[in-house]
Amino acid sequence: MVQIAIELKKIDVLKGRGVQDYAIINDPPFPANWQVSPHRHSQMEIGLVKSESCTIQVGSERRYFERGDVFFFPARLAHGFATGSSQGVEIVVVQFTELEESLTKQLMNLPPIGFFKLTDLEISVFLDLCYRLQREIVGSLPFAEMQCRALLEQIIVLLLRTSSRGDLPYLIPQQQHAIEKALQIIHLRNQDNLRIGEIATEVGFSSQHFRELFKRYVGVSPKKYLTTLKIQRSKCLLLHKEYSVTDVAYHLGFSSPQQFSKAFRKTIGLSPLLWRRAYMLQDESALSEKY
Repeated sequence: MVQIAIELKKIDVLKGRGVQDYAIINDPPFPANWQVSPHRHSQMEIGLVKSESCTIQVGSERRYFERGDVFFFPARLAHGFATGSSQGVEIVVVQFTELEESLTKQLMNLPPIGFFKLTDLEISVFLDLCYRLQREIVGSLPFAEMQCRALLEQIIVLLLRTSSRGDLPYLIPQQQHAIEKALQIIHLRNQDNLRIGEIATEVGFSSQHFRELFKRYVGVSPKKYLTTLKIQRSKCLLLHKEYSVTDVAYHLGFSSPQQFSKAFRKTIGLSPLLWRRAYMLQDESALSEKY
């Protein structure tokens, strides 16, 4: 009993070793008729079926997983794997030891496990994040533990966003490239009087189709994205007393200070002047600013 207690204490010491709390398992494809009996461990697991399919046993239930399916297993959950008699499976697994309880609950959308289905584009993003995470684990760069955590959180966000995506078809690579080009246009020329129709023409779509693709890819309409981007930039300018609200409005391409103030209030909940007074440290004379 004493020896067991000593060994358990050693295990506790090993936990919390930073990057060594993470692991990427990216083995060659497992062959047909391969199986692992149900087992438990202290790590949590996120796994992507990269190719083919397999059956995963959770408790007394067996669940079928195919290419693009992702599972989440909380710690200490008994689970086993098996391939079919005619084909193997390729699985990429991320193991980690700690996660906030709220995130664990969100990932368990099919208790006692989590289940997510990725598109081809999302699969490539998932695999890229795993590659970068593995590089941090085996490397020795400064702040590797912080980067491991950030990459794990990106993987989790990718999975949780599949729920909000719903059944809408995702963008094919050509459409994604076009929307990325549109985003570059917006970021480079947002101070100009950009029109959504002009951007759509530049990337080769009709205005309506462009709006649909943009919202599917970014989450908001192109008009709202452009306006919100301008409002974010205005917050920086408003922190400099050299710029009046009128200066900021015209600098960012608004047709009038009134239009800018209306958009700012709708986005932030305060007028530009009240926001400036709340966030900029200034002397009393600056508070008397007028348009």
